[in-house]
Amino acid sequence: MTVEGRPRSTSFSSTPTFSSDLAKLKSSLPQSPSSSSSPCTVSSYKEAIAIASTFDVLGNNSTLTPKLKLTSEDDWIDFFQKSGAVDTTTSTTNEVNVNMEKFLRYCFDMAYKMPPSPSNRVLREHVRGASGTVPSLSI
Repeated sequence: MTVEGRPRSTSFSSTPTFSSDLAKLKSSLPQSPSSSSSPCTVSSYKEAIAIASTFDVLGNNSTLTPKLKLTSEDDWIDFFQKSGAVDTTTSTTNEVNVNMEKFLRYCFDMAYKMPPSPSNRVLREHVRGASGTVPSLSI
């Protein structure tokens, strides 16, 4: 007996993957001879916004989209700066360098990283409450 797979429902969207967004990023940057050693950087916010707006993790079906308001250039600039991907120390002019791979990792961390679990001690203190005793189970 052969079981054939059903076609995927079109009502569900696929989850963004880091590898597909990274491939988009690398294909959008100009190839440089030393691209293997240099990070994926751009030298303007406009270029960074144009590239980042193609990422699936920032798309309409992403879990990150409802958490963000990216309607203006200032919103984007704030988001880039919060990501830690902006380097303004290498230039004496108003030029910036945005590490797009670092920014992409930040986006995926914000979208999918679980918050840290409380420590075992904190959990025990919460269960014991103010009385200092473990409450009995009632059935």
